Amino acid sequence: MNILYVEDNRINAIVMEKMLTGIGTDVAIAETPLKALKIANEKPLDLILVDINLGLNQMDGCELLQRFKKMDLLQNIPIFAVTAYAMPGDEQRFLNLGFDDYFSKPVNFDRLIRTIENIRTKLV
Repeated sequence: MNILYVEDNRINAIVMEKMLTGIGTDVAIAETPLKALKIANEKPLDLILVDINLGLNQMDGCELLQRFKKMDLLQNIPIFAVTAYAMPGDEQRFLNLGFDDYFSKPVNFDRLIRTIENIRTKLV
């Protein structure tokens, strides 16, 4: 299973990469939205995890989602928001924008792993 994680915080990226590779997935990390778009064009993906705040002078995760949604290669690929936005209403706001699921930070890894395993079983 190929996962793209878009995250500008190196520590968050390392923690997520270790967790995801530990369950047997191949993880590509993109520190910037432009790198994420490049990876999405070059590598087959099964899931994309997107942080919302991607640094100063960068498009945010919501803008990146809209770019992903325009790519033919990604039409059937789930895209999850992974964000520190965790106020009441934030989850629904991100789902309304088009994300397929929402995970607030700190990420509940048990829930994320269950969700990934559900996707993996549909790929087989």
